[in-house]
Amino acid sequence: MAGFDALVIGEALAAKYASGTLTPPTGYPAVRVSTSKLPNNIPVTPWVLVVLPDGEVQIDSSQQVTLNYHVIFHYGKSTGDTARDMTGMMSWIGILLAATFSGTTLGVSATQFVKSALPSTFRLTVETYGGDEYYGWDITVTVILRDLGWTMTP
Repeated sequence: MAGFDALVIGEALAAKYASGTLTPPTGYPAVRVSTSKLPNNIPVTPWVLVVLPDGEVQIDSSQQVTLNYHVIFHYGKSTGDTARDMTGMMSWIGILLAATFSGTTLGVSATQFVKSALPSTFRLTVETYGGDEYYGWDITVTVILRDLGWTMTP
């Protein structure tokens, strides 16, 4: 029975946000780390973590699976200068949302069944790690898989 590998897809999605892939806004550093594997230590900012909190399976002739990956962009620690921090955040959002527009199948092999990977929602987030607050964006990227070749028997 065919299947898919959520880690392979997550890492391919993370690669879309990796250093050297995205051009940072003028005056801001490039993404330092982009991964779907939770790091043991907080990387230097900015960094991206891709997680898969939910999805949906449609059991019919399309055999469609929808995976809602969250791309969490950690901009940086709160500097105490909210206006400056928000200017940086606003400078990044357009670049982050457009990251999957080229290569919407993520460049993975056909055995992963990816038909598209596009942003669907985003929200400002403040994450706390080790007592420090980090500003960021939580972008939901909806990955649609089709024609998995699953067969079901009674």
